Amino acid sequence: MALNDNTEYSMATSSLSLLDPSTGILPITPPAEIAYRFHSPDWSEWNAYATRWSTYAAPSFDYVFLPETERDLSIGRHSLQGMQLEYLSANYVPLLAQGGGHGYSPTLGTKRDVVQVNLDRFDDIEIHSDGTVGVGGSVRFEDLVTSLYEAGRVMTVGSCPCVGSTGAMLGGGIGRLQGKYGLTSDAVLKFRVLLWNGTVVEASNSVNSDLFWGIQGAGQNFGIVTETTYRTWPQENSGTHYSADQYFTDDSLEGVLQRLNTIIANQDPGLGMTGFSLSIVYPGGIESGHHYADLFASTPANDSHHPINRVLINETAVPWSQLDFVASNGTIAAACKKGLRQNTYTASLRAFNLSTFVELYAAYRSFIVANPTASLSSMVFEVFGQQAVDSRASESSAFPHRGKINVLALLEMIYEDDAVAEVSDDFGQTWRDVLLRPEVSGYERPAVYQNYAHGDEPLAAVYGYETWRQEKLTALKRKFDPHEMFSGYHGIPVELSGWT
Repeated sequence: MALNDNTEYSMATSSLSLLDPSTGILPITPPAEIAYRFHSPDWSEWNAYATRWSTYAAPSFDYVFLPETERDLSIGRHSLQGMQLEYLSANYVPLLAQGGGHGYSPTLGTKRDVVQVNLDRFDDIEIHSDGTVGVGGSVRFEDLVTSLYEAGRVMTVGSCPCVGSTGAMLGGGIGRLQGKYGLTSDAVLKFRVLLWNGTVVEASNSVNSDLFWGIQGAGQNFGIVTETTYRTWPQENSGTHYSADQYFTDDSLEGVLQRLNTIIANQDPGLGMTGFSLSIVYPGGIESGHHYADLFASTPANDSHHPINRVLINETAVPWSQLDFVASNGTIAAACKKGLRQNTYTASLRAFNLSTFVELYAAYRSFIVANPTASLSSMVFEVFGQQAVDSRASESSAFPHRGKINVLALLEMIYEDDAVAEVSDDFGQTWRDVLLRPEVSGYERPAVYQNYAHGDEPLAAVYGYETWRQEKLTALKRKFDPHEMFSGYHGIPVELSGWT
């Protein structure tokens, strides 16, 4: 029932040891009734809970706190009573609440030697008779999809099974089915939220509607979401999904991208694609999905205009609950391994600029040859339907990028050897900046998906350029997090001047 993965909330409490100027930190002294839930680095399970998915610019922890209930969380917050806020501002022990630890923004790296609030026990999933589902904050997509599939229900989820559903939703929540059902956050009916002062409130369209609006796209900034209730839809095709992984020769790049641009212009709402290689996913059987894979079949040998040479296609129809482990030849699920450096840059594109991508692909190949210890690095481009996303008004939630995320590019610099850290960062940042140029992206100003943001982008690129939107978000920050205790993940400023 709380945070997840890229849902990282920073907070502070005096119930834990206050910093001592002479020794650095005093022994931890939480309230007796929850003391046994705190663990130090000598705990036998420390690595299982404290190790991050990405170790690049990651936070570090002195203790792990494993709460079982909202009451456990609230006790820590209420322990602030009787203390002077001015004193706490200078001496509090910072906390970072975490579900799966999948968040990779370098903004988290500013949280050093903090107490990790691990919400692993907030893992309930309850499907109701009206088709809605209640989801605890640490539930990963893998478990949510399995439960929904068994109940004959469906909703938009992310493509990676180990990502936390709550964390992905708080930044908006993109996914293969968004063209049919909208963003994950678009399906939310209500939240339960723990605020900075220990109060637990409900947020919906009718109760705390301003908070409800803000959590859908900027949710890491206002409190800890302990439970979310979603609308779901009946499964189609008995829950069967078509998956096709296709592989091409290098000289097919322009031809494949040209076909992709044609599809983007009039994309089926159920069609999801990543490339190069190219993974196609469609909610249906092989017969219905093969039509889309056939668009990328090899062209005749005498076709000299952007030819396509497909060397392999692997088609299958699988239950929705197994899709994430089959699509992209299982590489997405395999990427759940913890402990690697994951330095990622991102950009949103209207379509693929053919000449730029030819240059990018050549540069990527040269980079890997020159830096073999960074050979796990990858370039991922997600192309999902936009119809249901764009059908909602831009002002309907804090998510600011409707109509601006046709293609999401991720330049994932992955390595263990820090000797390639600098050159990897330079490659990712340089090419991210190239992709963000208006003549390349197709957008006048950068639109940066919050869950993928690196942290060096202007906040307006992440949360929106409209003055009214920035004013509303800052007003919400002042109201629900006036002391900026939840600002560890792309924090919204409490002053309007912080947007510039």
